[in-house]
Amino acid sequence: MDGALLIQKDPGITSFGVIEVLKRHLRDTKKIKSKDLPKLGHGGTLDPFATGLLIVLVGRGVKLARYFLGATKGYEGWIKFGETTVPGDPTSPVTETSSNLPRDLEAIQDLATRFTRQPYLQTPPMHSAKKVNGRPLYELAREGIEIEREPKLCHLYEFNISDYQSPRAQFQVKCSSGTYIRTLAQDLGRLSQSVAMLESLNRTQSGVFRNANAWNITAILDSEQNWDQLPCWVPFDDLLKGYPSAEATAGEHQALLQGKQSVIFSILKRTIQPSEKSSERTDDCVGIYHANRIIAIARKVDDLWGLERVLT
Repeated sequence: MDGALLIQKDPGITSFGVIEVLKRHLRDTKKIKSKDLPKLGHGGTLDPFATGLLIVLVGRGVKLARYFLGATKGYEGWIKFGETTVPGDPTSPVTETSSNLPRDLEAIQDLATRFTRQPYLQTPPMHSAKKVNGRPLYELAREGIEIEREPKLCHLYEFNISDYQSPRAQFQVKCSSGTYIRTLAQDLGRLSQSVAMLESLNRTQSGVFRNANAWNITAILDSEQNWDQLPCWVPFDDLLKGYPSAEATAGEHQALLQGKQSVIFSILKRTIQPSEKSSERTDDCVGIYHANRIIAIARKVDDLWGLERVLT
C-alpha cells in the first residue's frame, strides 16, 4: 500500500494519535508484525481540539510529505470575541476579557479583508509544535518558559466572515501553510479593539484534497476492505495531481534513474502542463511522469530548475 488516506479527524485526538490507532489496527486486526508495518506519516498536523482533513501518508507516500506540509490549507470555524486564553483556543482557562465587541458582521468582514490585502506577519504561538533548538515550543510553554519568536510572513488568500451572532463569528479562510488560525483569531480581536479566541476549527482543504472525500477513523477501522480499496484512498501516483506535470519518454526515464539531471530541461520545455485541479501557486514544482507513473519531481529555485527527487 503506497499512497494516502484522507481522514476526517475527530476532536480529542492528536494527529500522531491517529497514526498510532492505524498502526495498532494493522497489528491487532490485520495481524501484521511491527517490523512489516508500512511507514505512516501525516501531511500537516491538526491540534487535538480541531477536526477535519488529516492526510495520512502510507508506504512510499511518506516520501512526498513535504509537498503536503507546504500546501495551501482551508479552514472553517467560529471565533469568539470578548474572551481569550493564552493559547488562543478553548483548551485553557480564559485569561483576558473585553466588553468592547464588534458592531456587526460588516465591521468584522472589513477587518478580515485587511489581512488579505497586505502582508501578514504572524508570530508563532508558544503553544505550538514549532521547534526552537530542537524542542517544540509547547514543551517550553508547559515549563513556564516564553522565548522570543521570529514573525513569519503568512498569506491569507481568502478570509470570509459568513455569520455574526455576537459575540461569535463564523469564518472561512484559505491560507499558506504554517498559518496558525488560533493566532489569527487573536490578531483579529486586537484589530477590532477587543480580544478574541478560536472557539472551533475544522480543516476543509489541504492542497487539492477536500474533507468531502475523507472518512473518519471509525469507518476505516470497521471496513473489511483493504485501505487501497476505500473511497478515501489516494494512490501514490495521484498524490501530486495538484501540481503541474510533465511527461518523460522511456529513454528520459532511464536517464533520470542514472542521475542525469540535464535531461529535465528537455522534458519541461517540451511537455510541461498546468494542473487542471488547482488554482494555487504550485508552478515552482513539477511532477514528472512516465506511463502514468510519477517518476521524479523538479523544483524551480531562483528561476533555475533542478531535479529534486527521483522516485524508484
